[in-house]
Parts: sequence; structure tokens; C-alpha cells
Amino acid sequence: MTIKKDQGLSQANAYANGFQRRHHLLVMARAAVAAAGLGFGTSMALERKAAPHATAQVVAPDLVSSVAPKPEKRSITVATTNPTALAYLPVLVAQYKGFFAQRGLQVEVSEQQSAARSIAAVGNGSADVVCSWLENVLSAPGRALGLQSITLLGITPMMALGVPARPAAALTTRPTVGTASAGMNALSQLRGKNIGVVALNSPTHTVALVALRRAGLRASDVGYVSVGSPVSAQAALRSGQIDALVHMDPFMLQQEMSGEVQILFDLRSPLASFEVLGMHLPSGCVATSQEFLQKFPGTAQACSDALVQALQWLAQASLRDMLHFQEGLPEGLSNMDAQSFVASFERLRLAYSSDGLCPPQLAINLLQAMHEAEPALRLEKIDALKSINNTLAQRSLSRMKT
Repeated sequence: MTIKKDQGLSQANAYANGFQRRHHLLVMARAAVAAAGLGFGTSMALERKAAPHATAQVVAPDLVSSVAPKPEKRSITVATTNPTALAYLPVLVAQYKGFFAQRGLQVEVSEQQSAARSIAAVGNGSADVVCSWLENVLSAPGRALGLQSITLLGITPMMALGVPARPAAALTTRPTVGTASAGMNALSQLRGKNIGVVALNSPTHTVALVALRRAGLRASDVGYVSVGSPVSAQAALRSGQIDALVHMDPFMLQQEMSGEVQILFDLRSPLASFEVLGMHLPSGCVATSQEFLQKFPGTAQACSDALVQALQWLAQASLRDMLHFQEGLPEGLSNMDAQSFVASFERLRLAYSSDGLCPPQLAINLLQAMHEAEPALRLEKIDALKSINNTLAQRSLSRMKT
């Protein structure tokens, strides 16, 4: 849907006050997170909390040249499952704000049918990098290819858990927005129910398992149904095939605004997510193989530079900036109206990384969470830090400060 500038601003005007309020909350929340020893701004606090062997790949600022290296390979392909997903918004920003082009890169986004195929595309050489959930990089196929996350995009799961509005009204404990205890009680009542997830063993499945365990339910206490796309998920909700759903924006926000879904837990801000899960979990990242990093170090660095710049742009973007950005996207990439786009972005603003760094503890937490979905996973055999490379993002940040 294409919306003229004035019309888009008018439709989103109702969210302007909320934007200002959430901007202040952004500053306050990051300060609170940093005070709690979880400083996502620098990522160093979590590194200090990691296991003894969890040393971050850090480059000293004085060893970083202020001149960016030239990319050896100027045309690169990014494989991803859904180019327009808000979790991957930094890639779109880097592409359509010209940040890739400024660094001499021509980027083509290749849409794949699944996360497994996105990773396979890097393995067979049809793609150079992959934009996917960090969970997929840590998976067996990702580890087998030696994939490393070079830029973390999201520091929360970027999803929500909700129930159909009518069944929600019948729950013994009516969940109250922002009240963790009430939500936990409501979740505990899902025993014996079916929960919809995007796919089994997907990030939505992993997050659901962790949340329900925190509510006192075992994996066997509920059924999990793969619902796939938003269209299929909506059909499953309306038909009663599922009793609850874990999915992402803009779908969950649209369902909430239409009155079809009542959100039990919002996992789109660091503090709210921690309340639900008892740990901090990341979401999307851009990753590539060690072979690519060794063969094309300048290209990988240019890619990181563009993505970190995109993350920093998003951290400062105003309501008007986001509307102008959406309006400037090519037809077909703007898959929602201005009101939904701005509202969804505001819900997710706190969820984006501001520096592209992945604190080691986040990867360790994620591996432990993955064990919920795959108990056979031998955690002691896996070094999560081999799937993280913070060197490029550190160089990008140091160069931007010079």
C-alpha cells in the first residue's frame, strides 16, 4: 500500500506522543540495562559475565586505521527468508539509505524459503552472507559451515505471545499488560492447549519453551503447531486450531490493534523480555563463513561498516525519518501501511542493537535456550563463541569515532 507523505503523517500522528515517550524510555531503559551490568551499548559488561573461556574478539582502537579497507569483492549476495521482516530492517536501511553503496558494495538480497536454505546458500556459494536468527547460525548446519555472526541486529527475540481475544477473556487470571506475575498465571493455564509457532525448532518455538518453563510447564504439557506465515497463523487462530500464538510484528501488532489477539507477553524490549524469559536472548544477525572472512576481509569489513551505520541511524531515527524511509522503498518492499510500520518500529525500537556487537553471554544464553527445544544437544561439546566475530563491528565503531 503506497501512502502519500501528508496522509502517512496524518495516520501516524496518533503515535507521535507515544514516540516521544518511548524515546525517553529508550534512554532510561538502556541506562537501566547498563546499570544492571547488561550494557548493550558497549557489550562489555556481558562479556565480563561470560564463562572464563568466553573471551570477546576485540580490536584495540589505536590499532584500527581511520581509512576503511577497499572491498575485494564489490558485488555480494545476502540470503534471507524474509527481506521485509522488521527483524532484518537494518539490512534494508543499509541498502536503501545508501550505506552499502558508500562503501563500494552492490548488494543483492536473495529470498529463500527457509532458514536452512539461507544457510545452505552460503555453503554452496550462491550467497556470500546470510541474514538470519543467531539461533540458526548456532545450529548444527551453521556450525558445520563455520558461520560467524559479524553484526548482531537484535538484542531481544522481537516477538510476542498472545491468545485469541475471546478465549483470553475466559482465562481464570486476566493478564494485565506489563504485569509479569499475571501473565505467568495466564500462561500456566495453557496446559493441555496447542500453541502456534512459525515452525518447530524455530526461534519462536525455542522462546515459547523457555517462557512456558518459567511458568511451570514442561514441553510435554502443551502441543506445538507449525503455523508458518501470518496468513496461515491467522487462519489457525480463527479456526481454533491453536489456543495461543508466538509470532512477530507487524502481524502481532495488527492482530492486537484489530482486537483479535490479546498479548500475554511482549518480548520486544530487553527489560520486558528478561522478565518473561529470565535471560537475555538475541534475534537476528548477519553472518558469513570463516572462508569468506579470510578471502575477502575488506568486503566483510565494508559490510559491517554499513550495517553498524544503519543500526546507529535507527537508534536516532525520528517518526518522520521512518515515514520518509518507508515511502522511499521500492514497490513491493513496503508491505504495510504507514500506521502499522511506525507503530511496529516503535514497539521494536529497543530491540535493535545500537552497535552490532554480540556479547558472548547472549550466545551462551541462546545455546542453553536451544537445549529446551532439542534436549539431545550436547552443550558441553559446543563452543558458542566460535560462532561470534565481534572484530569487524569493533573496527566499524572505532573508525566512526575517529
